[in-house]
Amino acid sequence: MRCNDCNKFVSFDSDVEPEISVDVSGTIVSGDARIVNNCADCGTELKECSFDINEEIPGADAHECDGELSVEVEGAGRTDRMEDKTRTGKPIKHSRYMKHLYGAEATFKVVCDKCEFEAEIPWSDETPGSAMDELC
Repeated sequence: MRCNDCNKFVSFDSDVEPEISVDVSGTIVSGDARIVNNCADCGTELKECSFDINEEIPGADAHECDGELSVEVEGAGRTDRMEDKTRTGKPIKHSRYMKHLYGAEATFKVVCDKCEFEAEIPWSDETPGSAMDELC
């Protein structure tokens, strides 16, 4: 991809942490996560993708306290991998036919303010680089 600021073809810097915002509503943790691929030379944002977060809180049905549930994001990070196998499980030998997948992962910690209820929810999602929205 060509960077508008550098005016040359550049590689992506995908080490930027995801921007995650979540809330608790009933027994569901919902929100969104945004990942950005920057220009490796100048840092300009080139591509972005937003993921919807909608996860059920395990054990929330048994939680009978009148307390307020709150959620914290722990251990958020980016994922970056190449899909090197076909749907049937055979290895893809040429890198041209491999998909480059970018994503985000996090652990959400849900805590009640009146009792000892705690739950940890792992979350991850990814998308092919070709499906990301171009910003320039």
